[in-house]
Amino acid sequence: MFGRLINTGLPRGRLVGSAAAVGAFGTHRVIARSLTEKTTTKVAADAAPPAQNAVIAWCASNPMTFGIGFATVKTQAADLFTQMNLEKKPLDKVDWRRNVLFATFGFAYMGCFQYYLYVTLFSRWFAGASRFANQSIAKKLRDRTGQVDLMKQVGFDVLIHPIWFFPVYYTMKESLNGKPNVFEAPFPTVAGNAIKKYWNNNFVAGSVMADWLAFWKIWIVGDMVVYGLMPMWARLPANHFFSFLYVVVLSFTRGGEEPPKLEDAEGALKALPGLPDGVVAKVTEAAIDKELRK
Repeated sequence: MFGRLINTGLPRGRLVGSAAAVGAFGTHRVIARSLTEKTTTKVAADAAPPAQNAVIAWCASNPMTFGIGFATVKTQAADLFTQMNLEKKPLDKVDWRRNVLFATFGFAYMGCFQYYLYVTLFSRWFAGASRFANQSIAKKLRDRTGQVDLMKQVGFDVLIHPIWFFPVYYTMKESLNGKPNVFEAPFPTVAGNAIKKYWNNNFVAGSVMADWLAFWKIWIVGDMVVYGLMPMWARLPANHFFSFLYVVVLSFTRGGEEPPKLEDAEGALKALPGLPDGVVAKVTEAAIDKELRK
């Protein structure tokens, strides 16, 4: 090696100094790169708090688990609110079998099935929904294709969805809390009793589609807001808001065996913080509908 250095014609001292300079330059470059990486990492960490990132990251990476869990808790909480506020029951008088019914219905139907319906199937059937949802109001008013998709989504949810929603709820209620329930009689007998109650409450003289009317009073407006006005990121919170209101009505009118006491319905709903008077009026109207008193 020294032979090659000597053959360059440069004095040995200058060669050694050059080598040292090259080594120092390389070291400075490594140090600079390390400092840059550390600075970039620190800036990124400062820009987003770790705790908040962890929660959002978990929800984003586990959307089904989060959605099902939230639906379960929300549905159970809506029934508990109904029993303790609208029906004025103290905690020790709460019907916990009924509350378990709503927790089960929230998990199995409003959580698992509706996640598949609204997330998986709706994204296939209404592929342009995301584009329409994220537009400004002005653009939505000019988007005829998006408006047609909006009406299809609302139409499906208020005309097709209830066809099986109510039989499923009545059957689940009868299976867990009926007399007899599924632990006391064969399932076909329990299911038959459930369908008979559903039919009598909706399709006999004096009870014309009472459950459907209550559903429409919440969800026609609710779906127009959720699918028509909300951007995609706000759809889930908005849907849970209307869903909570509807479960309150469902629990109040079809949750227990005894006819509900309706005189405190409006005052109890006004106890919800930030609930607009217009929404209170609609929910109260649905809850105290003449047909639902029977």
